[in-house]
Amino acid sequence: MNETKFPIENDLQSLQFTLPFRTDEGNKGDFGRCVIVGGSENFVGAPRFSAESAAEVLALLGEAAMRSGAGTTVLALPDFLLAAVYPSLRYSAAMALPSSNGAIVFDEAAAKKVFKGATAVAIGMGMGDGDALSYARYVLDKTDCRLVLDADGLKCAAEVGGFGGRAVLTPHTGEMSRISGIPSEQIAENAAEVCREWARKLDCVLLLKGHESFVSDGREVYINRTGNARLSKGGSGDVLSGIIGGMLAWGVEPLLAARVGAYSLGRCAELSATNAISHLPDDIMSVLPLVFDELQGVMRL
Repeated sequence: MNETKFPIENDLQSLQFTLPFRTDEGNKGDFGRCVIVGGSENFVGAPRFSAESAAEVLALLGEAAMRSGAGTTVLALPDFLLAAVYPSLRYSAAMALPSSNGAIVFDEAAAKKVFKGATAVAIGMGMGDGDALSYARYVLDKTDCRLVLDADGLKCAAEVGGFGGRAVLTPHTGEMSRISGIPSEQIAENAAEVCREWARKLDCVLLLKGHESFVSDGREVYINRTGNARLSKGGSGDVLSGIIGGMLAWGVEPLLAARVGAYSLGRCAELSATNAISHLPDDIMSVLPLVFDELQGVMRL
């Protein structure tokens, strides 16, 4: 009997033609809404990058979330950042969340308003000491949304405990160490097994980011080898969360969304015409449509 190779290659051959078919009759309401909860006094940029990743696959946070397939996107920001972010918004709506001492605080009435109509939520980008835990628990307990936890949102991962198979967590090795208590060096030496074990423990899909990234749902483990030095800039991981959130919003299953997200981010870096020194997260968005063409087998003349 043939044994499944461990880990499985997360490459174009394994991903092409796996995304759900979209018909010409669809409208924005058919493809979901991704809400991005992030930002704090010291991190204005991060939530914008996330939303851009998710609406042209969810058009830049509104664009990245929309670039990954979402019909609409909403940026849920601390109230004092709203005026500062408006000039840079192109596709997303923006809503205010209450804040204290420069960080988002939980308010159930505000959460109910922000998450109305949402099909996916991404929490944590640039959130600092904001109350990611309460917002994550609200999403899991009071909505049917799927969830992405990244950056500061990962601080609450162990406290949440189980995610019911509805979440994608995107830690790098250091963040994984904080979640698991395992030293970073030990994680790096056995990344595939750590990824699978903790995906199973947390009942989530885990995307363990690195030079080679691993994706697991607690059963299968995939290794992703796309990417290069162009991704070594702040904001690249936020774009990844937007891409995944956008796909979750229109109904892509968490494991596939994480696999496509990891592949797409790295492949964007490989296709980018901007050199590694000057490359910025915005440059990822400019080639993301080419990656989705590859995934759908589209030939450009």
